[in-house]
Amino acid sequence: MKPVVFGALLLLLVLLVACEAPPTPLPATSPPPTSDPFPALLALGDARAEDRERSAAETAYRQAAATRPQDPVPYLRLARLYWEWNRPEEGLDALAQAEARGAGPGEVAALRAAFHAAQGDWERAVAEGEQAMALKDDPDTLHLLARGYLHLEREEAARAAYRTLVGRDPADAEARERLGFLLALTDPAAARPYLQAAGTPFAGEVLAALEEKETAVRLARMGQVALAHDEPALAVLALKRATAILPTFADAHALLGRALDGVGRPEAARTHLETAARLAPDSPLARSLLGLHNLNQGDPAAARPHLEAAYDLDPQNPAFALYLALLYADLGQYAVADLWLVEATRLAPQDPHIWEAVAQFYLDRFPGDARGVTAARARVRLTPDEASAHALLGRALLFAGDYAGAEEALRQALELAPGLAVVHYDLGRLYALQGQQESARAAFSRALDLNTDPRLREEIERMGEREGRGTGSAQPVAGRPFW
Repeated sequence: MKPVVFGALLLLLVLLVACEAPPTPLPATSPPPTSDPFPALLALGDARAEDRERSAAETAYRQAAATRPQDPVPYLRLARLYWEWNRPEEGLDALAQAEARGAGPGEVAALRAAFHAAQGDWERAVAEGEQAMALKDDPDTLHLLARGYLHLEREEAARAAYRTLVGRDPADAEARERLGFLLALTDPAAARPYLQAAGTPFAGEVLAALEEKETAVRLARMGQVALAHDEPALAVLALKRATAILPTFADAHALLGRALDGVGRPEAARTHLETAARLAPDSPLARSLLGLHNLNQGDPAAARPHLEAAYDLDPQNPAFALYLALLYADLGQYAVADLWLVEATRLAPQDPHIWEAVAQFYLDRFPGDARGVTAARARVRLTPDEASAHALLGRALLFAGDYAGAEEALRQALELAPGLAVVHYDLGRLYALQGQQESARAAFSRALDLNTDPRLREEIERMGEREGRGTGSAQPVAGRPFW
């Protein structure tokens, strides 16, 4: 037994000695870190921006800027992020910071031109775009310049820019259709090959307008097509020519007024709209567009005789019934407005746009009204594959307090369009109302990352602040639509 005990004691002694061995001495101070966080922060910002996690990308870029205060790169990345995020004011500030730190003038000028264009400041956008092109030839900047020339009515410059773009990229359908339109103002034969090669719906409708034999009528038809495709700057060019050729052409004056409203020139628009109504007091187009202009300018009393006349002249037009509903609502006569909404849906029971307008009317003025929910359901029934229809229904049900139905509709909208920011916002409000604060904050954050509408962004930020403080209510507030 003794050898076994001795062996056990020897093992214990060895263990004790091992435990009591002095540790390896540590250096008096830890060595300074050798890694530079700047590249990693930039890469993180790029990755977050690629995933449209824009708030996180913004944070990463600003942290990168803090590590190298005199480096322009983080500010240039911020500017590009703000461009994708539709935040022109922040983008212009980031560009100023980049420029102060030595950023290349070519890149700064190109981005600054884009931000000014986003703000509708085409004079400055063109000036910056021309400077950028002088420093660095870039097709995106040339496209922006061409659009700017259209807004400034510089036809020759726009035509030259689009001709250059077509020469560089024959597959550029946008450049082809716009060059074709500009050529058609004076030379329809020269325009046809470009319009045919473009192959777009817009180009096809312009080609159809070219079949008109009378010049003023052809130009008016071109302007009408441009308006239908949300191209008011092109419409202005065609319609100004039409009214110059035939000054008594009332419909051309009316359409020109609408186009000038579309490019932000309401006073010039009023002149042509009043001319149209004076030339053709029995024209539903002239009377309705003048009435709608007055309504949009906040003068329902001035709008009333024209909108009522337009309906009397064309009582089967559901749009005129809608205009009258908006008119009487602005006059405070809501019972009369309700009757006109019913009339609009009677005239066009299968038109989803009419039902959407009715639903939005009640959402804006009477949140939670069952008539808004009914109209939104009709919109979904007519267009079940459109995310915006389900989003509209989700918001209507949220206003009405049907949280289960609202969540179902909103999730259906996200299945169809995961990037629809307003749906994430409404989900956030739904979760907040149900006391699910973490889910609400996550939804608000996602909405902010995706959002490109400044009005919606402000509303989300206010809501997020209230929920973050645990005060206020997430109950929706009526307002203009965001989809």
